[in-house]
Amino acid sequence: MPKEPIRPNIGNIQPYVPGKPIEEVERELRISNVIKLASNENPLGPSPKSIEAINKYIKDVSLYPDQACYELSGMLAEKFELSPDNIVIGNGSDEIMMLIALAYVSAQDEVVISLNTFSTYETVSKLMEASIVRVNLKNYRYDLEAMAKVCGPKTKLVFVCNPNNPTGIMNTRKEMDELVSKVPPNAILVIDEAYSEYVEAKDYPDSLEYIRAKKNVVILRTFSKIYGLAGLRVGYGIAKPDIIKYLRLVRLPFSVNRMGQIAALAALTDTHFVEASRKNNSEGKTYLYAELDKLGVSYLKTEANFIFINLNEDADMVFMQLMRRGIIVRPLSSFGMPGSIRVTIGTQDQNKKFIKALSEVIKR
Repeated sequence: MPKEPIRPNIGNIQPYVPGKPIEEVERELRISNVIKLASNENPLGPSPKSIEAINKYIKDVSLYPDQACYELSGMLAEKFELSPDNIVIGNGSDEIMMLIALAYVSAQDEVVISLNTFSTYETVSKLMEASIVRVNLKNYRYDLEAMAKVCGPKTKLVFVCNPNNPTGIMNTRKEMDELVSKVPPNAILVIDEAYSEYVEAKDYPDSLEYIRAKKNVVILRTFSKIYGLAGLRVGYGIAKPDIIKYLRLVRLPFSVNRMGQIAALAALTDTHFVEASRKNNSEGKTYLYAELDKLGVSYLKTEANFIFINLNEDADMVFMQLMRRGIIVRPLSSFGMPGSIRVTIGTQDQNKKFIKALSEVIKR
């Protein structure tokens, strides 16, 4: 058999492991009414304004979308008091990560990432044949001081997830300021803030200050989490115009679909829905903390919309037992944490069903 003519570095990439879809679980286990608490989706669904906008413009799906995402870039720029030239829209924030790697990373470069975090940072870097420099978490949070120390003349990108997925722990404004000051001038700091809208801590960084100061920083945000539009794949990057122009240059045509742009525009106007989502998340955290304490289960207090639970046992087995009870969570073996699970904070009814199922599993 002839060998497949793939690039050598492709064989070193681990496939992304998503949360199991509801349909797949119901089909495989022949059960119904499955609850998915695996992928940090908004349990309240999308904004009603987004649904209304999609229904109004659904007939336009025969037309190509706006390549420039003109209206959405403009509305985001107005929201953040920036210029549209500071904004690039992508097919989820994952695409922005890929654009950054395409535009800035070559085989001779190094990319600094943390262990036990979102795997796409490593994937996009390996696609560009970069060398990966890995740093351990410190007490389940990014060790920004250690990341700064490993930066050198070959460093091209530094990825930071704040709050971190899957631990939910954030880095403070002071810590981030210090990292920004220490990243080499030839490198770009990429700050993934997918869960920033859920943060309640007062010392969370205002990373937009770095953009206004024209630092080599790209902020990543998404409509997939608090805005409830994960299925439409809309994310965006915020950076100084000198960076954004190159990200737009390497973006494929029409990567952000028409309905996604329409729904995102409507979602930005629905402040009531965002506040309701924050309230549900905050109340859900309080309930789950109390119930997990009763069960004697170890967990981390979170600044995101999920909770990291350390089971000190085979999390894959717990995952399977929960799934048989109609609850999908995320086992963290793919994150290098085989004794832990991540559970999305759901509605109160979903949270209660999860606790009931977990209590049955750990007392089996």
